[in-house]
Parts: sequence; C-alpha cells; structure tokens
Amino acid sequence: MARKSPFEWIKEKLSEDKHIESVEVVNENLLHINRDNETLIRVAKTNLDRFFYKDIKEILQENDVDFILHTSKEPFVDGSAYEFLESKRKVLGGFGDLMRVASQERNWPYYPPNVKFIKRGLEQHTKVTNVRRLDNKRYEISRIGLETVVIIALDDYDLGIESIRNAAEEFDAFDAVLKSNPNGKITTSAIEHVDSRNIKVLKWGELLGKLNLKWK
Repeated sequence: MARKSPFEWIKEKLSEDKHIESVEVVNENLLHINRDNETLIRVAKTNLDRFFYKDIKEILQENDVDFILHTSKEPFVDGSAYEFLESKRKVLGGFGDLMRVASQERNWPYYPPNVKFIKRGLEQHTKVTNVRRLDNKRYEISRIGLETVVIIALDDYDLGIESIRNAAEEFDAFDAVLKSNPNGKITTSAIEHVDSRNIKVLKWGELLGKLNLKWK
C-alpha cells in the first residue's frame, strides 16, 4: 500500500472537520483549504530544516500563501524569520499547527499553544516591558530597571543533563533554562550542570518570581 503524501494525509484528516468546506491539492507543494465561512488558507510545503528571513521571503515570493508547512519534526527558526512572518501576518508551523489554524475562524494571529502560554504569561508580568523570540527555543525578556534576560524553553517531561547540553551546543547563549512542561521533574544532574555554568534551571512559577529580582 502506497504511503500517503503529506497533503493527502491533511486532506483526509480535514474531511472530518465540519467547518471545512473543501481541500484542494493544487500541486505537490501547494494546498488550498476552504472553511465554511468562506475564508481560504493557502498552504505551501517545504522540507527545509532551518529557517531564516531570506528563506521565508523566498517562499512567500514564490507563492502568496498564508501558512508555510514544514515537514521537519522540529526545525530551527531564527528570530529574523519570526519577525518577517509577523510583519506579513503569515504562519510557519507543522501538521498540528495547520490543524489548529484550520479550526480557527481566521488565519492570523496564531501561536503554538506552548509559545502562546509563555509569551502571554511573560508579557503580562509587571516587570516585563518586551518579549522577543530569538529563535524557536529562546526568548529575550526586557525588564523595567533590571537586566535583560534570555531564557531557553525545553519541553522535556523529565529534564535531564543531555537536553541541556544539546541546547547549549545548538543555540547561542542563554541565562536560564525554563522547564516549560509542567509535568515531570528536573534531574539532579541537570541542576548540578547548570549550576556549574552559572545558568539557572527554573519551572514556570519560579521564573515569574525571579523576574522581579536582579538576575546576578
């Protein structure tokens, strides 16, 4: 039995959604989704696993789409790409993100649930003046009268030393690791590792409390 293409899989899944009027595979890299409120989602597919401003610009120049679907499981996305997407009111995401956008009445705004939770929580903090996504894992937090802080959000159930080491190798500098998954634990070895690097590892409530204080 032939394996379904990504667009065929999406078409099959969305056929179960009562708010989707039709799904048209225009070509192997372009999909149109019509909602029952007559709004259209134009989707372009890409197999890139790293995204910068120039990549998003090239994709949007080639196809005027609302959603860029990445087929990589967890690609690197630079902050310049996010800023350009915001300015154009476009979305970059995976299959789950596309399903959630399709369930909305409009294409924009949209943030993945974990990003939405972190951004909204930080932006509502009384000491925070601005939150900027540096890439798909890191957030730069500007504060009133206090140092700017960079955190990296890791979604592991049990946050261990290997995840933190991998994050340090893949991403630029950060001041703290946020365990963004509310379940599970932070291992002792992970705590000892970040302590040796003068980096904090924090759960959500601990981060909010720490943002009221001088960092170092």
